[in-house]
Amino acid sequence: MIALYPEVTPDEFRAHCQSQDQMQARSVLLFFMWATWPLLYIDFSLLGWTQNFWIMVCLRGVMWVVSWYLLRPVKSAQERRADNKFRRPLLEKHLYRWTVAVMLVQLSGNVIAPVYYLGHFFIDAWICLMVSIALPLRNVRLRQLLIAYFFACVTLSLTKTFPSTAFQLTVLTSLLLSAYSGQVLAAQRQVYRKKILSAELELQRKENTDPLTGIANRREFLRVTDSELQRHLRLGKPLSLLMLDLDHLKQINSEYGASASDMVLVEVSKRMRRATRSYDCLARYGSEEFSVLLPEANEEIAEKIAARAQATIVAMPVAASGKELKVSASVGVATMLEGDTIESMLRRAEDALHKAQHVARQTLTPSSPEQEIFA
Repeated sequence: MIALYPEVTPDEFRAHCQSQDQMQARSVLLFFMWATWPLLYIDFSLLGWTQNFWIMVCLRGVMWVVSWYLLRPVKSAQERRADNKFRRPLLEKHLYRWTVAVMLVQLSGNVIAPVYYLGHFFIDAWICLMVSIALPLRNVRLRQLLIAYFFACVTLSLTKTFPSTAFQLTVLTSLLLSAYSGQVLAAQRQVYRKKILSAELELQRKENTDPLTGIANRREFLRVTDSELQRHLRLGKPLSLLMLDLDHLKQINSEYGASASDMVLVEVSKRMRRATRSYDCLARYGSEEFSVLLPEANEEIAEKIAARAQATIVAMPVAASGKELKVSASVGVATMLEGDTIESMLRRAEDALHKAQHVARQTLTPSSPEQEIFA
């Protein structure tokens, strides 16, 4: 059975692959810097101490310096830039221009090489293969580079002296197959990277999401709360959280079974979404408890949201197992104080919740209709 995962968006893919692409680009630049020396040796063996050799020394030296210069921003880009949408185009632009320059230098060496020397075509075929595999560029840009480089090599082959026409056709075929193979491998690698990322994101979503209600689970709520608490303390902004406990859910579970209580939990989570703000963090904190993190909400705003959540939950009964079940909830509110931690805020919210439950039990009498959970 084939597992189907949600499609990865371009922004998610770029953000996830940013650090990998930077490491790969660094490896390519380092490899080129080391490969400059054997290439210079080949140039010397073909050209000797001639003017053409010194031209190649200057060109390859300039590219070596450029590569060394690019290593610095590639290495530190992740530390200096926080916006993934900006970093990748910058890295891609530098690498694209660098690749164009490297190919032009290589073609220059091929042009000034003796007409009988054909060894550079093996290097050209290797370049056509490895450019697509090694460089973290988009397939569209890679295709443009390879097509241009391939036709430049074909044009250059017309000026060379081949032992036979068959040998010339073999060289051209090798160049074509190398370029095509590189494109196919690059496309397949892109597909597999997206599949792996999709599976990782789906696994992460399942780890951070309550499987029944589809909202955040307790672990994700604590992670988000810790991050938001540090941010709000640093910025000096108010922060509140709610602890909400459903009344009589255990009675519903014992009377009508787990399926009825599950339907109540799902419906309550939907109503809580409507009662809270879009940027609030709603989570299932316990078996019948919900928690809501309220960024930039003082005590007054938190009390209003808590009252709205209670009213939304009580507004209509929940249809389950052929019955309409009345659902109510108790809410505890805690607002961030100076020096607060997650534990202290949760403790105050739970204390406020227990007080609200105690007040509700004392308010209701045995004959009160509010104690009836079945309509």
